[in-house]
Amino acid sequence: MDIMSVRSLKAEVAEHLVKPLLGEVRAGSSFAVSARPMNTVTGTEAGIALGITKGTRKSDYRLAVRLQRRFLEGLPNLHERFEQRAKGEVDIQYIGRLQKRQMPWHQMRQRPLLLGCSVGHHKITAGTLGAFVLHGRTRRTVILSNNHVLANEDLGKVGDAILQPGPYDKGKARTHEVGTLLNFVKLKSSGNLTDSAIATLGKDIPYDGSTLTGVGKLAGLRPSPIDVGATVMKVGRTSGLTRGRVTAIEVDNVVVGFDRGELSFDSQIEIEGADEEPFSRPGDSGSLIVDEDRRACGLLFAGGDVGGTNAKGLTYANDLATVLQQLKITMAD
Repeated sequence: MDIMSVRSLKAEVAEHLVKPLLGEVRAGSSFAVSARPMNTVTGTEAGIALGITKGTRKSDYRLAVRLQRRFLEGLPNLHERFEQRAKGEVDIQYIGRLQKRQMPWHQMRQRPLLLGCSVGHHKITAGTLGAFVLHGRTRRTVILSNNHVLANEDLGKVGDAILQPGPYDKGKARTHEVGTLLNFVKLKSSGNLTDSAIATLGKDIPYDGSTLTGVGKLAGLRPSPIDVGATVMKVGRTSGLTRGRVTAIEVDNVVVGFDRGELSFDSQIEIEGADEEPFSRPGDSGSLIVDEDRRACGLLFAGGDVGGTNAKGLTYANDLATVLQQLKITMAD
């Protein structure tokens, strides 16, 4: 059909098929199947969207019917009604309920602060808030993430503003400041064991230090190093909750590209994503990694797009016990 004919058909179907169908659904006729009383179904809840799509030939068009409620799939002869009215020139698909496409929660402002949310030094883009830990000397709760997230690859100075969300996620100085840079393990050209840093937590900033959203309550520090084959999870600023599998441990000479150049790391944990998804994406740096029992075991800091049995890339993480030792911190209760 030409486009004008389909426009006419669309109006005709809306008036002479969809509208009567809605009346039948409301009346609770014998063919209507739904989990809710039919007299409560409104026009929007009927969930039949009509549009125009391409036909089988280059210059042809046909009617697009999009079903947005599951009960419509159970209506006898529904497809046949549309087929008959459109003389076969119709594309019918069930598309389910639609939701607005908003920024994921972990990239938005969070109060209380949550594990896995966007955070960063005021001069970087954004990384991930990994955990809340106890500072050894003051016994105060502080924020843990990577050096390149909180300390801008050694360029930051103690007292620099830390923002939540990070600058890339529209975090603004003063408005979104949640703490200040407190300490970091300096990065070297080689022999690094961790990419880690801590920041103070503003005294009036609320936080939830025990919940990993979508996973549950943290169960403290894993008492022994993670082993090959173990299932792990993380919540990160970019990819949210992901699951993966440890594919190698004690990996030495892991070369990672930083703004300042290539640096190498030793004794790292290698992880691949479960199923067909990568375990991490850019912006997930700083994520806390936990095992199946929700015990913390690693601090995510790098990843690539190549490798792994699913060919989705590999992620690398510092051993968390080493991070705690180097920064003289402990896991908070």
